[in-house]
Amino acid sequence: MACHEFLDRKPRHVVMPITLEAKEAMTLKRILVDEEELRTLIDGLDLKDKKKNEYLKARWLNYVLWWDSRATAARRKYLGLRSAVVISGALIPALVGLRELNVWGSLAWLFSIASIVASLVVAICAGLESLFGFGDIWRAKRAAAELIKIEGFRFFQLAGDYQQAGKSHADLYARFAAKVEDIIAGEIKDYVIAVRPEEEGK
Repeated sequence: MACHEFLDRKPRHVVMPITLEAKEAMTLKRILVDEEELRTLIDGLDLKDKKKNEYLKARWLNYVLWWDSRATAARRKYLGLRSAVVISGALIPALVGLRELNVWGSLAWLFSIASIVASLVVAICAGLESLFGFGDIWRAKRAAAELIKIEGFRFFQLAGDYQQAGKSHADLYARFAAKVEDIIAGEIKDYVIAVRPEEEGK
């Protein structure tokens, strides 16, 4: 191939395949609950009465957002406390070993102080996580948020129990409202059962 022919060739766009790691990174950026999208879906429903659409926002959507925010906050606190326990726990033997080796001579006491601080961090963080149960809250609220959200999307798509010939969203609204209230009542009941033994033990 002549040199000028090579220079005149237009550059080709090379399409690189998307790796599994890249797909996972893009997925992690997505949020589980998109409030704007859910509000748009609710507004688009023909329920023959705008008050019913408002109910969906005030009751169903409100609990989806509430439980999702509780799950997200609890997860952040749980992982933060557990990370502090793991890191500090790993540092303690290293700090004690450096103190015994007397590497820094007269400054060896710093390792003693650091090991004490690390021990306190482990005890405090483990105690806080045990007291408030952020891990349990995270799992419980995430499950509740997904359960009520699934029920909502079944209603939006007229799928599952709402897949009835000739029935519209307006016709099946009462069934959906009843199921939403059952889910909320069940979650409140589980909360009361979980809290009562702790209060009786005090």
